[in-house]
Amino acid sequence: MTISNSGVEGASGYSFQRCCVVYLLFEGFETINLDNYFICMEHHEDFLFAFLDENGDLKKIDTYQAKKSRDDWKIDSDLCEIIGKMTSVGKELINDPSGKSDDYQHTLNFLTNKNVLLASKKEKGTKQKREKIQVSNKLKKYGDLHIEIKQNIETRIAKAILEETQLENIQFQYIDLAQSYKNWQRVLKGLSIEHFGQKVNDHEAVISTLMRLLQDVEQTYNDNNLVLLSDPSKRVSKEKINETFCMFAESKKSFDFWRQYSEQLSNELNLKLPIQRRAKELLENCFDYFKDMQQVEYRKVYQFVEKRTDVDDNHSSEAECIVDLYKRYLKEFNPRLESHMVAFAVIASYVETRGMYV
Repeated sequence: MTISNSGVEGASGYSFQRCCVVYLLFEGFETINLDNYFICMEHHEDFLFAFLDENGDLKKIDTYQAKKSRDDWKIDSDLCEIIGKMTSVGKELINDPSGKSDDYQHTLNFLTNKNVLLASKKEKGTKQKREKIQVSNKLKKYGDLHIEIKQNIETRIAKAILEETQLENIQFQYIDLAQSYKNWQRVLKGLSIEHFGQKVNDHEAVISTLMRLLQDVEQTYNDNNLVLLSDPSKRVSKEKINETFCMFAESKKSFDFWRQYSEQLSNELNLKLPIQRRAKELLENCFDYFKDMQQVEYRKVYQFVEKRTDVDDNHSSEAECIVDLYKRYLKEFNPRLESHMVAFAVIASYVETRGMYV
């Protein structure tokens, strides 16, 4: 069983790995989201996607050793050592005691933003066999390589780290991310726009929130210092990721609603100009607080608005209904929250609980 010291000591320098996770999540979201899954960071590998069957057993794991580089990769001691260690990860996955389905399988991916040049040994009078993993050929399975290329790799891997039976699970994969963090942000924002379009207001906020979720589990120590796929503290679940996407979608609907009714609501709820100018931020905060078990006041507002659908029958406009709910809440609970935050919490709760499309 693997012993690991992953935790806060390794917290810096992993921006590329987190960007890779978000890239793969956006690029393959429709397919990934068909199954129940979770993501682990710094757990067996740099990161992994684990997919579960209807019984909650593992049916597929895709692990990733993610390396950025200024130079193209070739068959040398560095690459061969990485491949050898990846085969050891394959054995660890097999030995992990977590429940697995009868048709369980896994892949061991070497992921990089530079070309990978694989070739057979140079021999006089013989043409080298070559394979290039690049932007036009993004994925190559080890099993599909020419036997002479495989021999050139395997003879360079130290026997102490090589698990030969796992070589067939190795894959070389190219990811289209440039060298700088600014360019990573630009690419990820483009993928977010492609996936969500006008459903969210702030694509950069979506990305930074996902990064924070991944960083939180990345910096968490493994339970009892052991690497176990059953450790929930090292997981980012499908539910958490979809909850994040939903939060931003609901925030967008709430802000659109606010823009439509801002003049009437500001007058009726006595919201001064400095507060009005912060409407987007305050609405977004509400959706964060609704999910936070420690934010009792905000959750109480949400539950009140969700329950009091009877108030809707008394009004012919949405704005009137919100004002009525706001006044009833203040009278009934005398909340500790500032009145403008109660107002925005009522607006956010109302738009979400009424299933509005504005």
